[in-house]
Amino acid sequence: MAIVDARGRLFGRLNLFDAIVLVLGLWMIPLAYGGYLLFRAPPPTLTAVVPSTIVYGPNMKIRVRGTHFLPYMRVSIGQHQGMTFKFNDSTDADVDLLDVPPGVYDVILFDNSQERSRIPNGLTIAPSALPDATLTVVGTFGNLNAEQAAAIRPAMIIDGIGTVEQVGRPQPQVHRVFVRPGTVEIPVAGRQMLPAVIRLSCYIRANNGQPECVADRWSVQPTTLYFFKLPIGDVAFQVDQVRSVQPLEPIAVTVRFSGEPATLAELKVGDVDLGDVRNELSATATVARVGPGGATREAALTVQAQRGADGWLYANVPLRRGSPFVLRNQRYEVRGTVIDMAEGGK
Repeated sequence: MAIVDARGRLFGRLNLFDAIVLVLGLWMIPLAYGGYLLFRAPPPTLTAVVPSTIVYGPNMKIRVRGTHFLPYMRVSIGQHQGMTFKFNDSTDADVDLLDVPPGVYDVILFDNSQERSRIPNGLTIAPSALPDATLTVVGTFGNLNAEQAAAIRPAMIIDGIGTVEQVGRPQPQVHRVFVRPGTVEIPVAGRQMLPAVIRLSCYIRANNGQPECVADRWSVQPTTLYFFKLPIGDVAFQVDQVRSVQPLEPIAVTVRFSGEPATLAELKVGDVDLGDVRNELSATATVARVGPGGATREAALTVQAQRGADGWLYANVPLRRGSPFVLRNQRYEVRGTVIDMAEGGK
């Protein structure tokens, strides 16, 4: 049998043109694979984190090293997104971190679409050199329905935060939004807020030279808004007052108020100092007795005070003879001077 017959078939079965195409196709397979290996973008990898241990605080930074980095990549520390990816070259980048709490974390490299490389337990953030602290915060759980408000009770544990020590009466919801230099209140229909006292654990950090306590990444300050994980779900909590964990003790104080006689005439037994907040669980003073009116008026108050290192504190301000005292409530604001305190006051 001829190799190529009169009809152009190879060995009488395969068309010669088809055979040539088949051979070329088989020859292109290794050629294409070689081109893929030669020209494909190599996968980026992480090889090191420098330093591998840092101390918790502001302005935390790390350097990641590896291969085939690109400028648009990003790094996460566990679930915490790095604030920057400062591309130095294809093997080196700097990453700024913001308020990642102490712990041991995987360091993860991402491109625009997916994870590309990971170093398990690649970064340890050690607690601050300053000691941990515990504070008492008074505030309100917010945006609750009636069932959620009823479920929040004393002794409830807030994971990673602390313990609910006391709750008040549910109230109509009002959001307080910080607007320098004060706040704006925004009512919310159909929802409730619940006053509460929480014993809260926090880390101390030096922020621009000023020590502050940080819980759940945010500084513990009046108006700070947190989102706590409770058995009833994620619930907002807004801080009204921050104080130490020392117990409140009633102290008898006599204050001489001065001002407009019409305003001083408003002083009545049972009036309560609400300070800058309207929270029934905040540390308050109550008017126990008032003297005759005029341009000055003396009043005896029972003040819920705490013992400090150098004496009594009321609303975190020293309370002693001669110190100023401001009484605020819904009807008036009057200012005076402490002229007497019960035994034990300074």
